[in-house]
Amino acid sequence: MLFTTLLSAAALVGVSLAQTPQGFTPSVNTKLDVIFNSTVVKKPGELLTKALTASQPQIAIANASATETFMFVMLDLDVPGQGSNATRRTLLHAMVTDFKATTQQVLSPSVTNGKLLVSSQKGPATYIGPGPPATDTIPHRYVQLLFQQPANLNVKATDFANNQARFSFEINAFMKTNGIKAPVAGNFFTVDGKASGGAGGAGATGSRSASAGLPKSTLQPFTGAVGRTGVSVGLAGLVGGLALLGL
Repeated sequence: MLFTTLLSAAALVGVSLAQTPQGFTPSVNTKLDVIFNSTVVKKPGELLTKALTASQPQIAIANASATETFMFVMLDLDVPGQGSNATRRTLLHAMVTDFKATTQQVLSPSVTNGKLLVSSQKGPATYIGPGPPATDTIPHRYVQLLFQQPANLNVKATDFANNQARFSFEINAFMKTNGIKAPVAGNFFTVDGKASGGAGGAGATGSRSASAGLPKSTLQPFTGAVGRTGVSVGLAGLVGGLALLGL
């Protein structure tokens, strides 16, 4: 009986520590601080609005070394199926390389010694904001993962030049193919297509997230190395296509 109780307690602790949704792999217990303007995602699964999350967030992590290079990935886990196939799919919303730690710390009660990370890149998969359809029956879960970036990573913007390359994106297969180790940090938030809310916080049923002492933007101008991309006619078409699908 005692052994069973201890196992149950350990399982509950594991769930409570996880920064990624239950059952999702790769799971991670270390928190990635995700900041939209001055709003911090203070707890995993927090409900935010489409308007608030429309632009790429700033990210921060504790104990990051200046010598490390990181890659940021964001996935929607709840894209509706097509036609008669009701199985939900994943959608790659962002893959941005070459993040480096700065000396700037995030000033927020929700962040512990978080060092702001910055990158001059906007790809290889440019950030696309959440857009779950108002007709969907559930809020969508958007997972953010931070990986140590391999020195020989060779992923190009052309790999994600159309919608289909982003749909049903398999993060575990991508990690295996490119020699990427388990994520060093993660987080996730939710967006409800039915919710109405302003740009400053969560929707009607969600709690407002914490404010952080940050400048409005620390993203550097794109210089065009690994993952070169721009807001081209092709990207505009991609964003427009996803908007029509409500993703």
